[in-house]
Amino acid sequence: MQAGQKFRKHRVPDMGPSVVDSDPACYNIHMEKKNYRRADAKRLTELASLSLQKVGVSRDDADLTAAILVDADLRGIKTHGVMNLYSYYVKKVQDGIINGKPELSVERCTPTTALLDADNGLGFIASHRAMELAMEMAEEYGMGWVNVFNSNHNGAGSYYVNMAAEAGMLGMQFSTGGNSVAAPGGKGKLVGNNVLAFAAPAGKNPPFIFDMAPTMSIANKAHLMSWDGETMPEGYVIDGKGNPVTDPEGYFGPDSAVLPLGSSLSHGVHKGFGLLLMVDILAGMLSGDGGSMLRKKGVDTHSFFAMKIGCLEGGQFTTLMDEMIEKLHRSPVQEGISSVRYPGERAAQSVEERHKTGIPLHENIAKELEAMGESLGIPCDIWLD
Repeated sequence: MQAGQKFRKHRVPDMGPSVVDSDPACYNIHMEKKNYRRADAKRLTELASLSLQKVGVSRDDADLTAAILVDADLRGIKTHGVMNLYSYYVKKVQDGIINGKPELSVERCTPTTALLDADNGLGFIASHRAMELAMEMAEEYGMGWVNVFNSNHNGAGSYYVNMAAEAGMLGMQFSTGGNSVAAPGGKGKLVGNNVLAFAAPAGKNPPFIFDMAPTMSIANKAHLMSWDGETMPEGYVIDGKGNPVTDPEGYFGPDSAVLPLGSSLSHGVHKGFGLLLMVDILAGMLSGDGGSMLRKKGVDTHSFFAMKIGCLEGGQFTTLMDEMIEKLHRSPVQEGISSVRYPGERAAQSVEERHKTGIPLHENIAKELEAMGESLGIPCDIWLD
């Protein structure tokens, strides 16, 4: 079953998330070094779609998946963009690990809640349909909540919550999968690197979009640090004895585990751990799967929420959002900081810039895309330099 059409936009979106230099997402929006090449966004999207079609994904579903992946790269969230295209999505569909032709099924539980079986398909397709459904409920009843199970990784949550913001709604997303994170004071992998995202529309400003994993690191960040010869700071990852790991390759050790956000008791690690468990409850328990520690129905589970703002605030919401943003911009800053930004602002600028100047991709990603093109018989004509 293909994703619904009501809110679908088969284009590279022109708006996105992120904040100032202090935003946790901004490590993805640094200026590239010599080992980066720039790709044209439109041609990169076409390459991504064609590669998925070559392994059996329908054109509509391939177009949607490609748009979401490239959207992440445009926003500066390079850990969730085409870096994953070949090694994770294309190859897993090709090998039959991910179902390239899923039949989505929806069970409406109440007028404002539903459960969606993703049929082990690409997480993008089920997630897009789930947020569409939540928005349809919100349009009619004020709010909607949809849980997804039997799914796979669905990329950056910012895309889905931004769907709601573009429609003038609040949007939230929670996802859980895997179990790479240690408990505070614990050893070994226990909990998934569970993520959450939230979006709210503004008036004359880009929407507020906050997208995060409540942990100190993720796998693709470790890959990028390793490729660039960087050392991982202490407090990101521990080994099987609870000692800090500073070699990025150590992230992938069989006994290594990521630490929750906060890293230590003195820095509030319980807050990051609580957020991880909250996502397990909202995305895992509510779907009947159980989340990252129990896992009964499938690889990944997600939940999506949309709310029609006019139900509560009487039409002043976007005006108030703009007033809040202007106050942030006028607030005093430390030396070397131009102004305070909010989640959503920097990535909106990144999208505009990268449509003009291209998307910077690490040379290792570039080589993998070219190898994919050669393997599938698709020209990799995407480079601007």
